[in-house]
Amino acid sequence: MKQHKLFTGMYIAGTAISVAMAMAVFISLYVKLAPLYPEYNRNRMIDIPMIFVESDGDRYFSMASTQLREKIKEEAKHLDEICVHEAQYNTGTIITAVKTGIEIEETPQRTDNKFWKVFNFKFIHGGPFTQNAPLAVITSSLAKKLFATDNVCGEEIFIDTVCYKIAGVVEDQKTYMTSQHTDGNIWIPMNYNPQVKGLDNGITGNEYIVMLAKSPEAKDSLKAEVKNIFERVVQQNSGNNKFKIIIMEHWEHALYMYNIYLNEENKENNFLAGIQKYLYAILAFLFIPAINLSGMISTRMSSRMDEVGVRKAYGATNRQIVSQVLWENLLLTLVGAIIGLALSYVTICSGHRWLMTILDTR
Repeated sequence: MKQHKLFTGMYIAGTAISVAMAMAVFISLYVKLAPLYPEYNRNRMIDIPMIFVESDGDRYFSMASTQLREKIKEEAKHLDEICVHEAQYNTGTIITAVKTGIEIEETPQRTDNKFWKVFNFKFIHGGPFTQNAPLAVITSSLAKKLFATDNVCGEEIFIDTVCYKIAGVVEDQKTYMTSQHTDGNIWIPMNYNPQVKGLDNGITGNEYIVMLAKSPEAKDSLKAEVKNIFERVVQQNSGNNKFKIIIMEHWEHALYMYNIYLNEENKENNFLAGIQKYLYAILAFLFIPAINLSGMISTRMSSRMDEVGVRKAYGATNRQIVSQVLWENLLLTLVGAIIGLALSYVTICSGHRWLMTILDTR
């Protein structure tokens, strides 16, 4: 390594960069799919992201209705918990702290009190709102921005001219989730939203429904029950319109969510097909540098033929020479891999929001 610094540096750098990028893809895929805070129940989670509507030749999508959610809650035998959050019609709402007068632009997530049973947030202070009252739950980071401390239960904030009392403060997420269910810094009861009144017609409305099956094995049974309930609700309320419900498991939501907006809802989602782009990226990051490094090794060995000849003249066998070359390259690869592993974590920490969505279809 000391004798051939240029070759050593190029070899280690090539290995480190390829390992770092491959690991970054692995980590991003893990964050999308693994049970992580606060979405520990991903293995038994399904949701209804939208309902497709066809009316007088026009085709559009909407959310689910309150009636549909209540029917699922009453009739689905494989349902453990069900919650809802509203579709967002605006972003960048001004949040004002009454005590300090500090204003921050945030997007409140409107949800119901069952939200806290589906998602396992860690409460640092206080607790969740359990009733439809002007209460709010905020993250620790937002609390510190507004009040310079996270022990703010009982403090008041203004959102859309409505005064909310802070009921609880939760620990921030450490990673950027692809799921929109838990991405946010403030949650308020969904009934306190005058903008969406009158949108519910019995089938479609403004509710994004999230459900937990009683077990991972019960997800398919729950999906079948939801489809049957939806068909009955449609028969009672549809008129001349046609409706199609979209039901997704978490891995489908993470890998195929954006395809819905591209009118690919009729395709059957497949897990292996969904992660193909990640596998291709990993192979590209590993295979292409491997070819380049092989060329470098071949060139380097051509310049060492005199050394090999001397060793053979003193009795070295072919096996010993090959073993020496392999161990030398294994050492360089190990050093490069360790550096690449460390570099991958630095990359994830510094650019996680970009990496989490780099392979998504928008």
